[in-house]
Amino acid sequence: MMTAKGTNLLLGAAVLLIIAVTGSNAIMCYHCNSAYDPRCADPFNSFSLGIINCSMAPVPDHVASMGIERATLCRKTTQKVYGKIRVVRGCGYITDERDDGMCMKRSGTHDVFAFYCACTTDLCNSSNKVFSKHQIVFGILVAILGSYANQFIQRQL
Repeated sequence: MMTAKGTNLLLGAAVLLIIAVTGSNAIMCYHCNSAYDPRCADPFNSFSLGIINCSMAPVPDHVASMGIERATLCRKTTQKVYGKIRVVRGCGYITDERDDGMCMKRSGTHDVFAFYCACTTDLCNSSNKVFSKHQIVFGILVAILGSYANQFIQRQL
């Protein structure tokens, strides 16, 4: 059974974690291209791969011309062009309603295929599965409430 001091410590840690997850403006992303580094491909091997602070990265001219001042998300793009698969991970600048949710498939003429994923948490472009900050915070809150419910049930017994 957890003491009142332990419960307060757990609650304080959870509040700090929630503030840290939701209050950050900087976003860190993996930055690589499997054409130049095979560790960038799937299955992903992040060991010693480049990480970039996308909030500090220079904004491409064609993006800056739209009034966008900095990157706000990470992207993972898997491309298949004429039978060759390439994975590119990096910063994203243009937001979409599918960010932190569904990945998007695109196909072109001949043998061209692309699969895009965008997410808004640090280093989230390591896989196709993305979680939003809200989903993470919700999961933490459910875990805390579950702990309190378990304590309440134990006291009733």
